[in-house]
Amino acid sequence: MTKTNKIIIWVIAILAVVAIAFVLSTHKASADKVEIGALFPLTGGLASYGEPAQKSAQLAVDEINAAGGINGKHLEINFQDHKCDPKLAVTAYQSLHSQGVKTYLEVACSGAVLSVAPQLNDSVLLVSAATSPKISKVSPYVFRNYASDDNESKLFADQIIKSGYKNVGVIFEETDYAKGLEVDLEKYLAGSGVNVIAEGFTANSTDVKTQVSKIKSDKVDAVFVSVQTVTTGDVVLGEIEKQGYKPANLIVNENILKSSQLLSKYSNLLEGATSADYITNDNPALTKMLDAYKAKYGVDCPQKNICATVYDNVYILAEAIKTNGYDANAIKTYLASSTYNGSSGTIGFDQNNDRSNANYTLFKIEGWKVVVK
Repeated sequence: MTKTNKIIIWVIAILAVVAIAFVLSTHKASADKVEIGALFPLTGGLASYGEPAQKSAQLAVDEINAAGGINGKHLEINFQDHKCDPKLAVTAYQSLHSQGVKTYLEVACSGAVLSVAPQLNDSVLLVSAATSPKISKVSPYVFRNYASDDNESKLFADQIIKSGYKNVGVIFEETDYAKGLEVDLEKYLAGSGVNVIAEGFTANSTDVKTQVSKIKSDKVDAVFVSVQTVTTGDVVLGEIEKQGYKPANLIVNENILKSSQLLSKYSNLLEGATSADYITNDNPALTKMLDAYKAKYGVDCPQKNICATVYDNVYILAEAIKTNGYDANAIKTYLASSTYNGSSGTIGFDQNNDRSNANYTLFKIEGWKVVVK
């Protein structure tokens, strides 16, 4: 045997030892903990959703660990910021998946969910506050603990028909969620005699002067504003005010409704506007969770439906792993066949992997406050 061959053999042996040590250390870590990935909008135009979602998820994790963890294992969440950007969501998922993470929480931005969904074949994504109808049954590994905004569009269409409007203007952002609301609105208005004038703008645009001018000049009976984020909501509402336009009847999607910033800044424009949101009914478990949130963080949860569903999603995944183990197909089976009584009520999933009986409610904005319509 030559000296070169001996060196090669020694190198191979050393690499093998290193590889074995790495595998053993990884197995040791996985024997001590269970890790869940979280794809949240922690910065950007929907950070107002991501921050309370992160706090709610961590609250649930701390409670689970204080009670003994998952079959004695410590539960951890690896939070990743997708900024409401589908490409960043995919990158974050791929990074976590390469580390062996098989279960995920996701909050907000339908485009992020729809981009990650094709990647899933050995991992599960449990979603909150992403509402596009396209998410329904998009993957056997995607489950949504929230309402589909197909129901939201139907409520708006019914209200438009009931009010006798004949011409409706729509200003919408070109994203899966915001455009989806416009598409579904037209679907439910088809055959009603209502004429829809729709003006779209590219995602994250800072200039909607042309779109607002067009809707204003058409002298429509009502205007529907559908935006992806608080940031673009500010752009559209700001341009409407700049042009001195006060629609006789204004409808806005829940990303405007749920923003205290926008409700305050555009209080005159939004006074009397119609909107809709998915709400969680008051119950003792919800009160307990919200009290624990305030005790831990010193503030009230600003997005009650998001806090409740994310908090529940952590407990649901923990129970699925505890019962069926850390395997995507086993977790998928658990989610499809089980019900869970949580802070947001009784949770079960239908044939589309959507939360059963989850519907929107109409609201009216009055004096900076949101009241049931």
